[in-house]
Amino acid sequence: MTHLSRRAALHAAMAGGLAAALPAGRARAQDWTPPGPVRLINPFAPGGSPDILARVMAPHMQGFLGQPMLVENRPGAGAAVGTRSVARAAPDGTTVLLAPISSVIAPFMMRDPGYELSEFRPLTWLATTPFVLVVRPGRFADVQAWDRHMKANPGRMTGATGGSGTPHQLAAELYRSISGTDFTLVGYRGTALGLTDLRAGTVDFMFADMPATLGQIQQGALQALAVCTTARVPALPDVPTMAESVAPGFDANSWVMWWVPAATPDPVARRLAAAALHGLAQPDVRTRAAEVGFVLVGSDMAGAERHMRSETEKWSKLIRDRGLRVDP
Repeated sequence: MTHLSRRAALHAAMAGGLAAALPAGRARAQDWTPPGPVRLINPFAPGGSPDILARVMAPHMQGFLGQPMLVENRPGAGAAVGTRSVARAAPDGTTVLLAPISSVIAPFMMRDPGYELSEFRPLTWLATTPFVLVVRPGRFADVQAWDRHMKANPGRMTGATGGSGTPHQLAAELYRSISGTDFTLVGYRGTALGLTDLRAGTVDFMFADMPATLGQIQQGALQALAVCTTARVPALPDVPTMAESVAPGFDANSWVMWWVPAATPDPVARRLAAAALHGLAQPDVRTRAAEVGFVLVGSDMAGAERHMRSETEKWSKLIRDRGLRVDP
């Protein structure tokens, strides 16, 4: 038996009214048009991975749906502030979450993020944001040398993260779990500050997202030792994966999905998903994605649901096993 939260139950009732109000000819997904501008809620500040992808896709999706697509940044509490604003939105197709992995992490690391994952319906898994292990250039010959040094100096090495409860932290904790070595993590208020201290030698390494690091790697300001995907990525074809090199089974990356309130009617959900896939297929979007290191996916709704479930199971287990919590 399925149990809905009180808020989800209210939205289900609202969705029923919306569906009943649609004329029969408009119940089909291909005929639904948003009743007003569609807000794409990015739960981070401008310039991050979800923001980059959304802004280049927005003009194409706007033409597809016939309504303006507005990217609205709502950062705070990791991704919890923006995520819970979508959980509380009307399920009428005018509010979409640009969901990052942080939206899955928060319910397991925060005492009360203000939402439950059951309050969302995933529409599509747009892209993976590969993570890459970076260090100051010249310090280590390769990832194997770094791994040996980490294990030979337990507790002495320091890694930067973008803050408590971020995917940077979870990638480092996954390496700790697989390797059995110990080190200190230093949380920063965002990726950029952590990378600044890494370049200065204040910290020793960082697992960071490729859009934030690729330019610096190409310029020689950072050295990429390994990527965190299960296969090598086109943007860095000569850089090995963590899994093939030093940590079997290692897979730690961020991603961008589209989520809407769980009670969003099927025709609305399908039309929004189609708009996202239309935007993702455009040549300028694919070019921009390749420039910053995204790996495009473009799943259907069933694939998005499977990915959300798989990521939830994987990271909630690591969080429980390691007793991780967001710092007060």
